[in-house]
Amino acid sequence: MASISSISSLITETRKWMRGSFSPAVASAFIRSWACTISYDLHDPIGIVDSPPSTPLIFSFWHNRILLMPYLYRKHFPKRKLIALVSSSNDGKFLSRLLGEFNLIPAAGSSSKKGVSAFKTAIQAAKKKGYDIAVTPDGPRGPCYTFQEGVIHLSRLSGFPIIPVSYQLEKKIELRSWDRFQIPFPFTQCTIFVGPLFTVPKNISDHEITLLKKELSKALSR
Repeated sequence: MASISSISSLITETRKWMRGSFSPAVASAFIRSWACTISYDLHDPIGIVDSPPSTPLIFSFWHNRILLMPYLYRKHFPKRKLIALVSSSNDGKFLSRLLGEFNLIPAAGSSSKKGVSAFKTAIQAAKKKGYDIAVTPDGPRGPCYTFQEGVIHLSRLSGFPIIPVSYQLEKKIELRSWDRFQIPFPFTQCTIFVGPLFTVPKNISDHEITLLKKELSKALSR
């Protein structure tokens, strides 16, 4: 029987092949079909999903949970609009095209210069058009599960709150990539955690940022 590590390596190579061989339309259809087999258990104590605010939200989740997030966002917020910060790498370019299949908008930029441009694009889309913003606080290069403070400054500059979102898969494969990318088994159980809301004051101190990073990291690690 093949080991988990060998299966992980095979899936990593398959993912690279799919990125170069499959169109975003085919990939999105595959993700939807795969995601529909999963059983979901939603934990949303403050009722964001049932009664979302009229103002934009900054959705924050770990990089290795990207696979299901477009499907889950469109499933639970069918009428809302979202712009996602993605890297300008090859994976990021493919993700940008894939997001379009879910009617989501990418804002690309991984270097410091492009990253600032992506921040401005996302903030303008939120303020002028009411878009939610999606950010992976440990992306695009990691370290895995290390909360970078960029999302906090995005909230501080935009005035919109951060909403941490996470999920736990009962059965999954975890790749040997920097982010430990997670692929759910079909027909597995997925427990989703939403909230609480975090509002960032414009005059937040460095000490407060450090404490907030710990709180957000804890909320994403459920």
